[in-house]
Amino acid sequence: MDLILGIAVVALIVYIVYEKLMSNKSAEKEAITTNEKLPYKVADSVLTDAELRFYNALKLCVGEKAIICPKVGLKDIFFIGKGNEKEYLKHFNKIAKKHVDFLLCEPNTMKPLCGIELDDISHTSKKAKERDLFVEKVYKDANLELIRFLSRSEYECSEIENTLSVILNRVDGKQENKVVLCPKCSIPMVLRKANKGPNKGNDFYGCPNYPKCKEIVNIEEPAVINCT
Repeated sequence: MDLILGIAVVALIVYIVYEKLMSNKSAEKEAITTNEKLPYKVADSVLTDAELRFYNALKLCVGEKAIICPKVGLKDIFFIGKGNEKEYLKHFNKIAKKHVDFLLCEPNTMKPLCGIELDDISHTSKKAKERDLFVEKVYKDANLELIRFLSRSEYECSEIENTLSVILNRVDGKQENKVVLCPKCSIPMVLRKANKGPNKGNDFYGCPNYPKCKEIVNIEEPAVINCT
């Protein structure tokens, strides 16, 4: 029994020494690697030729009514609501590596207005169709619109404007070029929506310095307005 115990102790010591040596070698290799020039280069564009054509057409139609964000990850647009902690990773992994071609956001708050997918021949495969169905359900269940355009060599601005008219008119109604200043900090407040309490669902202005500054201005109340 003592012999077996001794062999086990020696084996453990040998294992620890081996792991230490390998760890040191790995650290040396990493140190050498960081001193070498890496092979990365900057792409000429983050968009494909087809995406760039659509982006330029979209920019003309949208103007200053919305911010166009290309290739935004779904994990940056959506979050997993409370009550799903046990299946958090399952739901997160389903959107972690997916993105939308373009995301329109409100200019002042960067709140998502809608997603835009540019459909080309790559969307015709079975795998792509399954992916599209899942993504559409994500948008639908989260109450965010997803709009699809067919990829073309050129676009009619009137068609894009008509498709996006409801969304862009909604933005016009909210903004009116008004800036609400925080009564305490004297800086522009941001438009937010109450998620709980008696005013749940109502819009209000909150200070960007929250939680250090908890000043709010309800939409229906008189506000300090700087019309610039």
